[in-house]
Amino acid sequence: MNAVVFYSNTGQSKAIATFFANQLGYPLADMETKCAEHYHNLVLVFPVHCQNIPDIVKTFLKNVFVENLTVIATYGKMCCGNVLYEIQKSYQKNVVAGAYIPTKHAYIDRDDVFCDFDTLRPIVEKVNAPSYIQLPKLDKNPLADVFPKLRSRLGLTIRKSANCNGCNLCAERCSFGAISSGITNRRCIRCLKCVESCPRRALKIKSGLPLKLYLRKKKTNKLIIYV
Repeated sequence: MNAVVFYSNTGQSKAIATFFANQLGYPLADMETKCAEHYHNLVLVFPVHCQNIPDIVKTFLKNVFVENLTVIATYGKMCCGNVLYEIQKSYQKNVVAGAYIPTKHAYIDRDDVFCDFDTLRPIVEKVNAPSYIQLPKLDKNPLADVFPKLRSRLGLTIRKSANCNGCNLCAERCSFGAISSGITNRRCIRCLKCVESCPRRALKIKSGLPLKLYLRKKKTNKLIIYV
C-alpha cells in the first residue's frame, strides 16, 4: 500500500501532505483516523512540537511497518529540532527522503504560510525512485526535552470569550481530551486545533512574557531537503 499520512492541527501540514498526495497519486489519510499497519511507500507529514516528535506520531510509528519512508517535518521558523534523525534512529531505518519545511508559526498571526511547492519536487522524484539515505543529526536545544508540554501550557493560555455558544466542537476535535466547553485541562499541548476549529472564533490565546520574548527572535526560512 502507498499513502500520504499526515498529522495537522492548523491545516499547514495537511496542505503540504495534499501536495504530495496529488503529485504522487497516493491516497491521503489523516493520522487521527484508522490507518493501515503496512506500507510499501509512505510519505509522513507532521509539525514539530517544541523541537520534538508529537506523541501521536511516535505512537503511529510504533505500530506500522514501512518499506520506504519519506518523512516531512514542518516547523514555525524558529527551530526544527532534530526530529528526522530521531525518527530514523528510533523507529524507521528505511528512509528514502526527508525535509524540514518552514511555515507559519501557530502562535504568530501575521506570519506567512509555505507556498513554494515547486521546491519540493526533488522529493517527489526520489519517492518515485527510492533508495535509502542516512539522515544527519542537527543541533537541538538541550532544554527541549525538559517538560515540553508543561512549558507550552505555562507559555500560552487559551480562554473562551463571550462568543462561545457551548457547541463543544472544540472537545470533539481535540485529539487528547484536553478541552471541554472551551476550558482546557492539563492534557493540553497548545497545538491550537481547538482555536482553529471554533466556528465562532470564541477561543483566544494570550502569550506569556517568556514566550513573547522567544517569538521575537530572528526567524529562519530555511528549507532543508534530504534526498
